[in-house]
Amino acid sequence: MRVDVRTFVQFNAIDTCAIWNVLSSARLVSAALAKQRWFVVADYVRYEALERPRTNPEASELELQAKFRDRLQRNQGFSSQSVSLADLQAVANMPAIGRLGGGEIAALALARKMRIGFMTDDQKARAKAPDVDAGPAHTTPHLLGWLIYDGALGDSDVGTVVAEHEASVPKKNGQLTKFFRAAYEEACRCRLARGRATSAAGAAVR
Repeated sequence: MRVDVRTFVQFNAIDTCAIWNVLSSARLVSAALAKQRWFVVADYVRYEALERPRTNPEASELELQAKFRDRLQRNQGFSSQSVSLADLQAVANMPAIGRLGGGEIAALALARKMRIGFMTDDQKARAKAPDVDAGPAHTTPHLLGWLIYDGALGDSDVGTVVAEHEASVPKKNGQLTKFFRAAYEEACRCRLARGRATSAAGAAVR
């Protein structure tokens, strides 16, 4: 599914997996915050990310947790927000939702409640966003593509983002390398199309 890397909304309700992927690259998250893109975390997502017991977590997972906890405490790009039981049930009871996890449902409910974007790297959850009347659905590769298209990141930053991501996210959790590459290629395509349109418009007025 091709994403429109020309746009990325300012506020997104984010699920747990997307939190780890955003924080996996210092270059990516710093560029996002410099462009004033913020991530809102439902209470259940915060629990799932920081408090739910884990069996033999890897050192990289514990490091991501520490980064997330620190950013939440300092309100640095990530902020928490309560979602009522009624809001959760309203989304969970929708026939279209199927068997999404609690974190995805909580993030969708928050996006629906606040009328903001929904950020996930789960393809099934992303496809459900229109069904629950949430805001536009975004992914971490989409964020990278938009930052490239916007000029906040350069071509040379892509390799850094990928390397940081691969070092931080265990392979068992699913790495996004091929999706980052695809988003970069899409951003390049859109930049080229924008340049041609600008040149054509300039030629028309001369």
